[in-house]
Amino acid sequence: MKNQVKYLVLAGVIAGLAGCGGSSSSTPAVRDYATLVSEAQQMALDTGVIDTNTGAIDPNATALTTLPTNGSGTYTGYVSGSANGGELIGELTLTADLATPQISGSAANFQHETDGAYSGSMTMPNVPISTNLAGEQEFAGQLSGDLDNGGSTYATVIGMTGHFYDGDNGVNTIAGDTTTTIDLVPQPEPGVFIATQ
Repeated sequence: MKNQVKYLVLAGVIAGLAGCGGSSSSTPAVRDYATLVSEAQQMALDTGVIDTNTGAIDPNATALTTLPTNGSGTYTGYVSGSANGGELIGELTLTADLATPQISGSAANFQHETDGAYSGSMTMPNVPISTNLAGEQEFAGQLSGDLDNGGSTYATVIGMTGHFYDGDNGVNTIAGDTTTTIDLVPQPEPGVFIATQ
């Protein structure tokens, strides 16, 4: 059961923020762990890129081998990983500059499955988008920052390796795997991230 919940959380990292323009002038309500998981699950289902049964990239999802050579785009979704004995999920924003080509990112509003909210934010500086040996467009980077919970501050790094996908119904999607380090200690369980344009 624990692994299934973890997989669904990881798969869900992609779902909730897709297509949100952030036009509301009021401060958005903080969503709890269960809500973020539910939104992420829905995003995974809508795009078809992450298999919600396994928490892994769906083997039928094909990574793009070419991208436009100009323009930029913002992708929003979720990132998950392991932290302090449980699953951690947060809201993810990625910005791709295809003329360079590079991608940067940030994440915030983290929720832990047992410890509640982790305040603080994480950032990933620009990293190159390149072509791997399989001809797919990919990137590798690290979100890093301090997250606070229960009076303690945790220096957190989430490594991300991602690819670009043409998701179901033509939804532009970025998704991939994560590894998490807390206070220089590698966490045991991998995670996933997903974001849509």
